[in-house]
Amino acid sequence: MTSLRVGSRGSILALTQTRLVVAKLIELNPGLSVEEVIIKTEGDQTTTPLSESKNPGVFVSALRDALLAGEVDFIVHSMKDLPAKPYPGIVTGAVPEREDSSDVFISQSGLSLMALPAGSRVGTSSPRRAASVRRLRPDLVVDSIRGNIDSRLKKVESGEYDATLLALAGLRRINRESEITEHLDRKLFVPAPGQGALSVECRDQDQDLIEALSKLDHHLSRLVALAERSVLVGLNAGCATAIGAAGELLGNRLVLVAELSVESTGESVSISSEIILGPEDLLDAEKLGLLVAQRLLESPIAKKAAL
Repeated sequence: MTSLRVGSRGSILALTQTRLVVAKLIELNPGLSVEEVIIKTEGDQTTTPLSESKNPGVFVSALRDALLAGEVDFIVHSMKDLPAKPYPGIVTGAVPEREDSSDVFISQSGLSLMALPAGSRVGTSSPRRAASVRRLRPDLVVDSIRGNIDSRLKKVESGEYDATLLALAGLRRINRESEITEHLDRKLFVPAPGQGALSVECRDQDQDLIEALSKLDHHLSRLVALAERSVLVGLNAGCATAIGAAGELLGNRLVLVAELSVESTGESVSISSEIILGPEDLLDAEKLGLLVAQRLLESPIAKKAAL
């Protein structure tokens, strides 16, 4: 294995994340060459609000199709963009060490979320973030915003929107942290499942590549992200579901908090549970996520939420 092709979306963030993975892979495999193949996804080309999309893999389906067609050898995603269910023929070869999963707030005026004047326009394409803003500040106008990080920041800078919310991890990876107005409390803005983590996928038959990618894997990051994403599986959640999930390791205990909201009103329910990790810790993490999902489904909010 001396040369590989990696599939990536063409945004600054996607390419930066892909290059971080490629650099580490080459470091561990001297002499390896990796060719970038940029692939346009449905999410890159449509202006339809993501919450209205019927395809839960708007940012990943084209990449996965290219992988299965043999056009590339592996692909790199932001884990929060992945649909809940596994994809036949594809495995997660690595989950590199995760970045901070928190959300941040960026305003044109430099004012915090709670200090923003009533009637200010806040842009977000995330039902989860929209619900949280409406719950905390029902006097603000929450509108859909599309585009990559750079274009969203420009829309705030130009005054098209008064503020927006983004993942800290993305801004940190492209060195735009200086534009952050406020770091949001994870208890008020429970992060998206898997936010801040990357997923490196390859074909399930490529054993040599699976072995090579496994050296990039950070087990604890995979473990916590699996618990969070198992909540999605248990809910059968889609693009329109306002769901946050945040796991934390405390010694041999995995603690998981998940919040299900109604996007239009901000109504929400939060469930917390934990499990003692045993030798089969990945199975334990999955079990915890499914348990929390079941408890969310038993809540009256589940009847109002987009599931």
